[in-house]
Amino acid sequence: MRRVLVTRPEPGAGQTAQRLSALGFAPLVLPLTRIVPLPPPVSFQAVPWSAVAITSPNAVRHAPRGLLGALAGLPVHAVGEGSAAAARAAGLAHAAAAAGDAERLAQQIVAQRAPGRILLLCGRVRRDTLERRLSAAGFGIDVLETYDTLPARPAPQAVAALLGGAPVQAALFHSAFAARLFAPVLEQAPRCFADTLFVAISPRVAESLPPRTGGRVAVAARPTEEAMFARLAGGM
Repeated sequence: MRRVLVTRPEPGAGQTAQRLSALGFAPLVLPLTRIVPLPPPVSFQAVPWSAVAITSPNAVRHAPRGLLGALAGLPVHAVGEGSAAAARAAGLAHAAAAAGDAERLAQQIVAQRAPGRILLLCGRVRRDTLERRLSAAGFGIDVLETYDTLPARPAPQAVAALLGGAPVQAALFHSAFAARLFAPVLEQAPRCFADTLFVAISPRVAESLPPRTGGRVAVAARPTEEAMFARLAGGM
C-alpha cells in the first residue's frame, strides 16, 4: 500500500488521513505544526460590519462563542469549503466559499459587496494579502486573531517509529510553515524519502521545501486539498 506523509496540524491531519485511507493510501500522520487558541480580547466592540471573512476552519473553532452568536445573521466569506463548513457548524449560516486562498477570497468579497466594514477572523501566522486587497478596494478591516500556529517539533524517536525505515511514496504540505520545518525529518531519514513525491498546495509552499527534495515536487493546480489529491494520484 502506498504510504503518504501528512504534515498538517490536528484536527485537519486526522481528517486528511481519513480521506487518504478511503482512497486506498496508507497515511502517516506527522504534524509539523500545532494550533493553540489565543485568549479572547478583554473587549471587542461590535460595529456595524457588512460581512465576515474567515481564512481557516481554526479561525472559527477558536473564536469567542458570544461573538459568533452576534455574527449569526451576517454574510460570511470563507477561504474554502472547509472554512465555510466550520462557519455553518458554528451557527454562521450564510457562508460562501472562495477557491482556496486569500487572493481569491478578496476577489470574491470585492465582486459581491459594496465597500463597507469587514470583520476578519484569522490566525496570527498569515500573510497580509487579504487585508491589503480589501483596504485597497475601500473596505475597512477589523482583525481578530483567534489562534496561533507553533512548531510541533516531533521527537526523533517518534519520527523513526512512524516511518519504520520504509519508503514513503508521497508527502503532503498544506503550509509554507510546515514545509520549512520538514528539513530535520528529511535529514533524519533520507532513505525513506529517496523517491518521495512532495505535493505542495501552492507554489509558495513548494518554494519553502528543503532543497534536498530535489525535483520531486508537485504543485496542486488550485490551492485546495482536492487538487492536492488529484496531483497525488497523477504523480504516483
